[in-house]
Amino acid sequence: MKTISHDRKGFALPEFLAYASISRAVRPYRRARRFALGLVIPDWNYKTSYLKAALAIVNPDSEYRFDDQAKIFDGSRSDDTHGSIMDMLLNDQSIILFRPSEAVPSDLRLGLDAIIELSTPDTRRVQGVVYWAYGIQVPEAQARALVRTDWQRLKLAMARGRPISRVLSVIEKMAQAETPEQKPDRDPEALSHIRLEDMQGYGEAKAWGLDLACDLTDWRAGTLSWDDVDRGVLLSGPPGVGKTIFARALAISCGVKLIIGSYAKWQAKGYLNDFLKAMQRSFQEAKQSAPAILFIDEIDAFGSREDATGSNASYDIKAINGLLEQLDGIEGREGVIVVAASNHPEMVDPAIIRSGRLDRHVRIPLPNLHARAAIFRLHLRESMAEQDYRVFAELSEGASGADIQRTVRNARRRARRLRRAITFDDVRCHLPISVRIPPEALRVNAVHEIGHAVVGSILGMPLVGVELTTNVLATAGNQSVGKAIFERQPWVRRNKDHYLDIIAMTLAGMAAEEVLLGSHDDGSSGGRGSDLYDATRTVIAIERSHGMGRGLASFGDLSDQPINEISHMDPALLARVDATLQEQFRRTKSIVEEHRAVCESLVDLLVDQLKLSGQEVLDALDEDRDASPRALGSG
Repeated sequence: MKTISHDRKGFALPEFLAYASISRAVRPYRRARRFALGLVIPDWNYKTSYLKAALAIVNPDSEYRFDDQAKIFDGSRSDDTHGSIMDMLLNDQSIILFRPSEAVPSDLRLGLDAIIELSTPDTRRVQGVVYWAYGIQVPEAQARALVRTDWQRLKLAMARGRPISRVLSVIEKMAQAETPEQKPDRDPEALSHIRLEDMQGYGEAKAWGLDLACDLTDWRAGTLSWDDVDRGVLLSGPPGVGKTIFARALAISCGVKLIIGSYAKWQAKGYLNDFLKAMQRSFQEAKQSAPAILFIDEIDAFGSREDATGSNASYDIKAINGLLEQLDGIEGREGVIVVAASNHPEMVDPAIIRSGRLDRHVRIPLPNLHARAAIFRLHLRESMAEQDYRVFAELSEGASGADIQRTVRNARRRARRLRRAITFDDVRCHLPISVRIPPEALRVNAVHEIGHAVVGSILGMPLVGVELTTNVLATAGNQSVGKAIFERQPWVRRNKDHYLDIIAMTLAGMAAEEVLLGSHDDGSSGGRGSDLYDATRTVIAIERSHGMGRGLASFGDLSDQPINEISHMDPALLARVDATLQEQFRRTKSIVEEHRAVCESLVDLLVDQLKLSGQEVLDALDEDRDASPRALGSG
């Protein structure tokens, strides 16, 4: 704390606390002329205070707004942010701030000397910082109040030059005034009291969890062998459906301890040995607390050994092998149930979900009308009429459990500002605006998804099903309006024909729109995540990574490399890529044209039912094949 002044511009107590935490964490590197460090901050809401503090560390004379030696990494933002971070690593000294739950991208990880997880300031550190900055000895009670105080509120309390002694007194009184009944309003996300029996919208996952609770009771009583208890489950579903809340509720219903881990948490220090040791500690803690549930969030961050390429492949493979070793357990893991969550189950290594590990896969859907009403009832603590929950549910179609939770949180905040109890109108004005997709747009979406489903099936890809969404949230960003789901084939031979089939299936939505509607719209094209972009990436991989194009030379893993940069390395590449795309697009259109009649009938069926199984699509294709010879013979 000796390198900055007590009256540094833009600094108040939150910034001094952040500075103390960072200074302590980076102490081993302070004397180095060059370093690049990643810091995982404990509360993302306070990122601006930590950023100011980080800039003061690397350059005490810096102007906060104009310095690029410290930056915030936000994985949800555009590639521009990613690129600016990479450029920043060229500085002599640099610090990057990461979210607590965010996996550090592999290319950034390789450029950092260390990744350090900052701790939340405790009472002792608060006392030391206040004494250094303001010359005041803080009693234990006031220090505890400061630890719990929101930093934004703290900055407001310190406005207009109030003496720190008065600020501390006010904060202590605020902490004392918060009765146990008021605290849930302040932290509505603290759902530690909810049991699985009370939750709605979890379908098969809830049934599995309740069965597990019964099995654990029998196992404790000695009437059931551990060999007859499920060892683990993979939960998948859209973001916000409540996979973490499910794990907490499951632990309560089972009466066991919940240990939470994740790739990002275990990998926070960056080095492989530290990663493996952190993961081992979580499993060891679960074993010592058995029976216990170990929840692994975003397990798809481990990736798959089959897809591991480039300079980081060795790290990823060893990380997955380390997880498999823990799941198997040389000494066994009796009494430990592993619950893993993933938004992208297709990216999980097949070995992780084989029998004896995570041998059950349960998909959690977005909540239906009944479930949404129950979730509103739960978060509103049964403070309103039953009809109100029904109205909220009808107005929030397409919303996830997290969307509903945020709605109630915002409604409570509005009620607090108006100094009254929460009302129907408080909730109503914060509901996510659900917009019903018009019939003509729904049909276009059906044409697109049936294109994927039919072409993929014709090319031998195992179709699980195809479905449409009837509503979207007007306040949200990009949302899926439909999808064709194919089962992953872990042992398929991935030669050039395999990749060309994938490209053809990826372009099949566009092809179906052109054949059945006369043209395709921009929903299939654009940036990362669009069909045309993904197909383009696959062709680039064929040409410049896998040696399946005109040359054998490989540029390595190009998955995160901007396409314009790749084209600079090989100026003729884009012409070859475009030729392959055109060829596969013509191939795909011919498949759709050949099966036009069955595509049109499946579109009608999908619009009517909104969901078709893979078998229904295959049956329709089989009927079409059976009918074709008779139709030709009758002519």
